[in-house]
Amino acid sequence: MFEQPIVAFEPGKGFDLVGADIYIEKNEPEGVFIAARNLSKDFAKVTGNGGNAVITERPSPTKSRSVIIIGSVPQSSTIRSLQNRGDIDTTPIEGKWESWMTTCVASPFQGLFDNALVIVGSDKRGTIFGIYSLCEQIGVSPWHWWADVPPKRHDGIWALPVSTHNGEPSVKYRGIFINDESPGMDSWVHEKFGPKFDARLYHYIFELLLRLKANFMWPAMWRGYPYPGRSFFVDDPKNQALADTYGIVMGTSHHEPMQRAMNEWSTTQPDGTWDWDTNRAKVTQYFEEGAERARPYESYFTLGMRGEGDNPINGSDPPRILREVLATQRDIIKNNYGREDGVLQLMALYNEVQKYYDNGLEIPEDVTLLFSDDNFGTLRRLPNEDELKRSGGSGFYYHFQYTGYPRCYRWMNSNTLGKAWHQLQLAYERGANRIWVINVGDLKPIEVPMSFAFDLAWNVKSIRADAFTTYYKGLATREFGDEHSGRIAKAWNDFDRLVALRKQDHIDVDTFVLLKYNEADNIVARWKKLYKDAKSINVELDEQYKSAFFQLVLQPIKASYICTLLRVTQYRNQLFAKQRRNTTNVLFFRSLKLLDKDHELTQEYHRINNGKWNHYLRQPHYGYGPTGAQPSRNMIEGLCYVQTKEDSNPSIGHMGIAVEGNEGINPGHINEDSDRTHPSRKWLEPGVTLPFATPYGPQSRYFEVFHRGTKAFSWIAKPQYDWITLSQYQGHLSPQDNDTRVTILIDWPRVPPAFDESVYIEIIGTRDGYEKVHMVVRNYYAPDEFTGFVETSGHLAIDAGNWATAPYISLPALGRPLAGSVTLPNDTDFSKADELPFLRYPVWVFSGRDNANLELQFNMTLETNPRERMEYDLRWDGGEVQRHRLTEDDPGNDKELPRGWNVAVMDCVWRKNHNLRGVGVGAHTLEIRFRKPNMILEKLMMDLGDLRYTYLGPPESDYVRGTNGNVVEVGIEDSLDLKLDL
Repeated sequence: MFEQPIVAFEPGKGFDLVGADIYIEKNEPEGVFIAARNLSKDFAKVTGNGGNAVITERPSPTKSRSVIIIGSVPQSSTIRSLQNRGDIDTTPIEGKWESWMTTCVASPFQGLFDNALVIVGSDKRGTIFGIYSLCEQIGVSPWHWWADVPPKRHDGIWALPVSTHNGEPSVKYRGIFINDESPGMDSWVHEKFGPKFDARLYHYIFELLLRLKANFMWPAMWRGYPYPGRSFFVDDPKNQALADTYGIVMGTSHHEPMQRAMNEWSTTQPDGTWDWDTNRAKVTQYFEEGAERARPYESYFTLGMRGEGDNPINGSDPPRILREVLATQRDIIKNNYGREDGVLQLMALYNEVQKYYDNGLEIPEDVTLLFSDDNFGTLRRLPNEDELKRSGGSGFYYHFQYTGYPRCYRWMNSNTLGKAWHQLQLAYERGANRIWVINVGDLKPIEVPMSFAFDLAWNVKSIRADAFTTYYKGLATREFGDEHSGRIAKAWNDFDRLVALRKQDHIDVDTFVLLKYNEADNIVARWKKLYKDAKSINVELDEQYKSAFFQLVLQPIKASYICTLLRVTQYRNQLFAKQRRNTTNVLFFRSLKLLDKDHELTQEYHRINNGKWNHYLRQPHYGYGPTGAQPSRNMIEGLCYVQTKEDSNPSIGHMGIAVEGNEGINPGHINEDSDRTHPSRKWLEPGVTLPFATPYGPQSRYFEVFHRGTKAFSWIAKPQYDWITLSQYQGHLSPQDNDTRVTILIDWPRVPPAFDESVYIEIIGTRDGYEKVHMVVRNYYAPDEFTGFVETSGHLAIDAGNWATAPYISLPALGRPLAGSVTLPNDTDFSKADELPFLRYPVWVFSGRDNANLELQFNMTLETNPRERMEYDLRWDGGEVQRHRLTEDDPGNDKELPRGWNVAVMDCVWRKNHNLRGVGVGAHTLEIRFRKPNMILEKLMMDLGDLRYTYLGPPESDYVRGTNGNVVEVGIEDSLDLKLDL
């Protein structure tokens, strides 16, 4: 996608390639011929003609008078001849890894043709990548089969008179792990290809990888239905040879040593026999058979041993067992390949294996150290200075889907590319560039992050931190053409920013808070707008693009919107039930409807293209229990139903009042200090008290009038002062009506200066019911000369990504806030951390407090060097610098993950609390400095007496620049919308 254009679709300076012969010498590898035949087919798809002929004999002129010459530097005599004649210069790519060049040559083959487009590879895969680059440039997406992306039709394709060459990839081996492929991919394969994952399937996967410029694979190996699961090497004897023919280097997953699928053992040995201490001879034989079978093929062996079923190794002394296993495996490799380093080898430092290594387990220096993330996209370990000297290099294993603790995420794409970008960049900068293995689950829903990962692996500098929209636009143009690419790019970007809040599978009923800062409703509104935008794009798209758009854009957005809306609807149903609202039951049935909508959307996916993708995305995603294990069937729980055929207790009445910020005191019950003729008093008054209002921050508050009986009533509202304005002052509710939300605004110019009092609004029901809503109004302003953040009603919040100052940089695509986050560049000299500047935040406080709390939210990153701690400095009002560690050790954790990781990994942030002690009224300065890499600050929150807990925290406080009265309006609907619009 980032290569220099070598073709055009309007006649100009170049020559036409339509119908041109594709010439390759016979001695080129078969994988090059496979790619060339695909190029011919792609020409046919794009132009509608019969495709360009692939020839191996000395070519003869055709009507087109042009030819495409393909060859590799080591193999092709034609390429050498053109080099000797001075027509081409291959020196920029000679001896390089997987590089290629393209150039135009006049009168090749002694004038038999007028022109030739020459594609030269430095090696087999370099040639293949050069071919597939041309396929993409003429209009065929790498995902054309896997996502039904139609070819871009052109009447003519002209080769531009340019010479280009592509340097070596940033990462030498780049590939995927198909894992956790049940129930989606395996059911699909059984229906489309039969009972085994055979060569008919894998040829599509291998082609996809090469079109994405990947070259490596761990194959599907799920141990499950139908028993025993997948075994790449024996399910179809053609599989391994086909991979080698295509040019795909095969390995086996992190817990499957010596080129053997664990399911091979399961089919021949009883349970419990995968044990080194008790069954060493059989296990050794198993290793030997794998090495001997793999010998004819290009392979990357996984060494070591874990317990059966991807569990920790059996035995009382795992490090000793691993030492013995490694010694045995190295002997086997020497016997088969002539040397202990005779074939590529890696050691996956996954989970507890990393601990053994850090504690002294020796691994031969030619073996690649494959570090791992925490299974959720956060790197756990990267090479230190000593490890960078190893001849085997380092790489990492990175997850885009996962099954396991604390909770699976297997349903669909739930990856934020901003996080992936930062972690992949960090890995590359720290030297983990020998191999990247991306766990893509069952592959199909992960098209966008897969493309992204392999674009970075090919050229790690191709995507800037602030250019994600540009990347998405290029991707959208490739898949859907230019007309709607800008809007599609925005949809992808908006999807990514919403997924960054929390993975869909991890959203529970009460994750997003309903009553405070409008958090849940604002998130739903963002999804709703995104879904509306995606629908409008779909209406305008050409019919040929609709299937691909549904798979890549519309379905992920709609499914995520339904998921979020369902959880918030369940939450509101439970809240309304507590308050005994009639509308509880509307939400009861709406929740069931949304669950059905989720199912209907999956069925729609299964029907597209006459059922081509039947079974994919069938992973259940509602009903996770406390263990986080995957549910077997979708289930929602906890729905409430109110008996609306009866009236409430007469002392309560028909009219109910609820206010923003809390559910009420003892809601839905009889309270002695309130009845239908008297407002809530004493201990009940906080239940009808709103967050206080100031000229800064959100300018609206609300209360709701609801029905809890069987007879209609009217109501009127009377504010204490006329500068308290309401969206409506009266209304009528029948038992079946929606509740009414009344928005409160303050006309600040009419409020007396320095006013600081509790005010009220009376709500009087015409049938019965009387209540007072209370709110403190504080009419204070920061001094004219102050510049900085101003307190918002008892708290102060700052989104760090908006305020990056050099040398700190903004990461606009990383973090939960729309502002993104802030970090220091990876090349910062942290050995001089004391000389680094602070991030500086001036603040103005109105609510003095003896024990003000500061919460810092950092993106969920981990210490990647066991010799270093992630630390930051904190300074308040220029006082003493306090040093803090980001994470805390958890000695009882075998995986060496920090304390609280299981919560932070689903919240996507670390929450760090600090007591600022006494904070007086007036100006203050908060300063923060990072002392280590991989630290990413997202949000700062000060509790000045009324910071209310929510998942995300409050919106950012106002920043004033030497002025007062900086007011921001927050739009809130005047009435609750209980209609289902899908």
